[in-house]
Amino acid sequence: MLKREPKVFSLAIFMIAAWYIFLCSLHLGYQRPLWNDEEAIFRSVETYSPEQMFGEPLLASQVFPRAYLFLIQQFSRLFDFSLLSLRLPSFICMIAAFFLWLKIASYGIKDRWQYLAFACSWPASGLMLYYSAELKQYSMDTLLVAIFILFLYHQKSLQEKKSGRYMLFLILLPALGMFSYPASIAAMLPLCNLILSGLREKESRKYLYVYGLSLLIFLAASYYFDMRMRSAVVVTQGYSDYFISFASFGEFFRSLGEGVNNLFSRWFVEYPKFFKPLARIFIGWGLIYMFYGFFTAKKKEEGYLRSLETIAFVLFLGMFIIGCLRKYPFTVPRTSLFYAPIVLYMTAKGIGLAAKVHPYFYRFIMGLYFVFLGFLIVMQSYLAFFGKLTFYPTLW
Repeated sequence: MLKREPKVFSLAIFMIAAWYIFLCSLHLGYQRPLWNDEEAIFRSVETYSPEQMFGEPLLASQVFPRAYLFLIQQFSRLFDFSLLSLRLPSFICMIAAFFLWLKIASYGIKDRWQYLAFACSWPASGLMLYYSAELKQYSMDTLLVAIFILFLYHQKSLQEKKSGRYMLFLILLPALGMFSYPASIAAMLPLCNLILSGLREKESRKYLYVYGLSLLIFLAASYYFDMRMRSAVVVTQGYSDYFISFASFGEFFRSLGEGVNNLFSRWFVEYPKFFKPLARIFIGWGLIYMFYGFFTAKKKEEGYLRSLETIAFVLFLGMFIIGCLRKYPFTVPRTSLFYAPIVLYMTAKGIGLAAKVHPYFYRFIMGLYFVFLGFLIVMQSYLAFFGKLTFYPTLW
């Protein structure tokens, strides 16, 4: 029985992956009418010439990475801007992100039940389903941040081989910031490793110079063709409740607490409201693991960022800092969608900490988590079958 167990788990992972893709396909296939935000984005897609796309503020005070929006425009134009063609890029990005995250999770999660829980989290999450077919940039964010994290796992071995492929990665990776704002944040993670490596090994400084120069060029291009034309009103006032407030000591902790709560507990369902406290029972283990994993792994990794255990906490700090600077919303669920797989990963690993209390306590918590995920998968499937998935995940 034990010899056959891995095949059983492999089959279970395959079925979960197939079901997630099927639900996303259903959601895409319903071709529901564009809603307000999508309609506002579509005005620029339908109206702008390439020169206007990269030279003028978007219509209807919208914020969207120009390079990615240009690709959507050129692709959907081939199909007369049909609903399917407008949303298909988001679908492709989310499915690709799903498989990349399964790969990333396999590096750190060795327990089969924890890995299965991570996989099940995707079809159980209303937001990971909904934004697989939405004329917005959030699935692209999820994909590109995953690419950076996958690179971090292999950065050491690539650098040791001193291959031309590594140099090519260093040149091209910063270009992803043209297609996603969070990708520009994630681009700082390889830079941290390169700076540390450059301080310790003089020979590796050439990699730092190459990556640093490429990063500066693409950040400047992104600023000139995109970020400088973003509406300050949309960024600072439209998301005013999602920045860290320094109005008072109490406001600081209120905004921080609400931000962390949004970042960790709103990925599954918004309504009925009692599901969020239920989610915190399990997600709370992920929050604990974010700190536990960082402080147990940082010494082993010698200060480098080589696993999600260290990456998750550093990325969280980066999001907190730019939230304090009011440059990017700290924890709007959709704008932070790229962090959702990290939360789902940490939750699966965090529940494993219960085994340190008692093995049966771990089995109890993990069993409850599978019941929770199983119920949500059934309900999300029902919503997908009847075309009722929304940006505000509601079961009934």
